[in-house]
Amino acid sequence: MTKSSSNTGHKKHKHSFIVSIRNSFFAGVIVALPIAVTVWLIFKLVDFTDKMVKPLLPHQLNPDTYFSFSVPGIGIIVTVVAIWMLGVVATNFFGSRLLKFGEDVLSRVPFVSTIYGTMKQIVVTMASQKDQAFKEVCLLEYPRKDLWAIGFITTDLKGAPQKHLKDGYICVFVATTPNPTSGVLVFVKRTDVKILDMTPEEGAKMIISGGMVTSNEDLEKPAGKKKTNRISSK
Repeated sequence: MTKSSSNTGHKKHKHSFIVSIRNSFFAGVIVALPIAVTVWLIFKLVDFTDKMVKPLLPHQLNPDTYFSFSVPGIGIIVTVVAIWMLGVVATNFFGSRLLKFGEDVLSRVPFVSTIYGTMKQIVVTMASQKDQAFKEVCLLEYPRKDLWAIGFITTDLKGAPQKHLKDGYICVFVATTPNPTSGVLVFVKRTDVKILDMTPEEGAKMIISGGMVTSNEDLEKPAGKKKTNRISSK
């Protein structure tokens, strides 16, 4: 074997070793990043709740009084218990009458009544339609013809817009990448959308990842193999 061929083989081995280290590093990033973000968000939520709730606790009931260190998570526990107690009060006769009286008082306060009434209507509507909303993922031509976007069908069109549009229109929420909680609401005919063979979770994953992930299978199988989504129209 000549010296030049030996050097070439050495360089190839060195290059493959570097590529292996780089690939392993990025694989570690892919595994660690979701865990790190999840843990960070949990800690932020716990810390925010503790800062909001702990100052409201009596000195005798605050566990930090009896320990030399701060006890995390007390705010979460107190909040959950308080919400449960509120539910208990709201479901009995005297509690419901008291809440009704409080709502009547809020309805007479300018600006506050608008905010409270709107939020209550949204919550009640979402609770009553939780079994139907966001159950279907669809494709629709948006923002113009020949450009397609993923949308979540929320409900059939109702209210004032229905008076100006023909029957058969539905409400579709078109989410944005990488934050699916923001987006636009569009009214479109059901016959103009293509229902996807995807769950809402798979649709959200595809939006967040920019199209790289469509299901858990994409995270488990080797790179290069892509899942083919079946499209059917209603």
